[in-house]
Amino acid sequence: MAIFVLNDPVDNDLFSDTYDEFIEKYSICEMNIVNLEQTPTDSVLLNDLFRTIHTVKANASILAFVPMVTILQELETVLDLVRKGSIPFSDRVGDLTLLLMDKARDFMDQFRKEQQVNYSQQLYSEVEEGLQALSTASHGMIAAQLVNLIAIIDPDTSITVPIEKHWLERLTEPSEDLTFLYQMAQTCEIRVGYWQGRTDRVLQLALSMNLSAGSPVNANTLAASLFCHDIAMAFLPSPLLKQQSKLKQRQLPLVRQHVQTSSQLMCSIHDSHQAGSMLMEHQELIDGSGYPNHLAAEQISAGAKIIAIVHTFEAITHGHSSTSLHKRPLMRALLEINKKAGIEFSEYWVDIFMNVVRRFY
Repeated sequence: MAIFVLNDPVDNDLFSDTYDEFIEKYSICEMNIVNLEQTPTDSVLLNDLFRTIHTVKANASILAFVPMVTILQELETVLDLVRKGSIPFSDRVGDLTLLLMDKARDFMDQFRKEQQVNYSQQLYSEVEEGLQALSTASHGMIAAQLVNLIAIIDPDTSITVPIEKHWLERLTEPSEDLTFLYQMAQTCEIRVGYWQGRTDRVLQLALSMNLSAGSPVNANTLAASLFCHDIAMAFLPSPLLKQQSKLKQRQLPLVRQHVQTSSQLMCSIHDSHQAGSMLMEHQELIDGSGYPNHLAAEQISAGAKIIAIVHTFEAITHGHSSTSLHKRPLMRALLEINKKAGIEFSEYWVDIFMNVVRRFY
């Protein structure tokens, strides 16, 4: 580890103003990246993202934060190529930018608290070299170079969750049906290669959210619902499950059918209205734009709101396909879910999720 200190003390007012502007630019950067994922060729957004990073770099230069400036200069070069069309904007470009802005924020926060910064000189050198290589990479090598850079900056893109022993027994009541469904869900993981560990990851998050909120949903019913959901999904055609490209319009009804299939399976096991409705509603959105019945807000059950969040988190962090080049950084998953609070997801349950997820990741 290296220690960065300034030879001459920085003016407190200057640093305070610069720090406040950095936080503002950090939020603008997040917003631009989220919007660019919907319209990746929007020249206004691309130019705004470039200018945001340029301003942060210029301010860091005024403070003489040399390690931070070096990285931001290389990122600025890459984003200049993105706005000119030489490098296409993609979710990986967005992830890379967010990760480097997060490193810059850590640098600023450390200096603010301690007037010095502990950082990895080797990491900064590897990132600098990686960014330089990216800016000169051939079109066919851009994606691979981005993946390599992201893995260097955030090794947690290969997320693994420590699974507690006997966690299911700790969070639910003894039940032969539940044990049977759990075993079936784990068997389904084998059919869908990139699902390894999915059952435990999703269930621990969902049950922990419910417990943190005072258990408004019966734990066994919630667990069984999630098992039935994955079992129903595993019965979709294998090519559809492993498809990396965006679903075609004709494929949507087949995928959406899992809502009814999982709900029927749930009812056959638990024979309760709550059990069936939880799965019928888990694709409904708070703003009423979901399916199958366009329910909104309080029309959607608590269990369905929990399931919607944990499955979205799983999809972002572990991909929709075994051919995904990398898993998304944790910070990206949290950002995307937080941005959808009050629109797609319940704000109350998003707050619960944000508190719970950090226990596992």
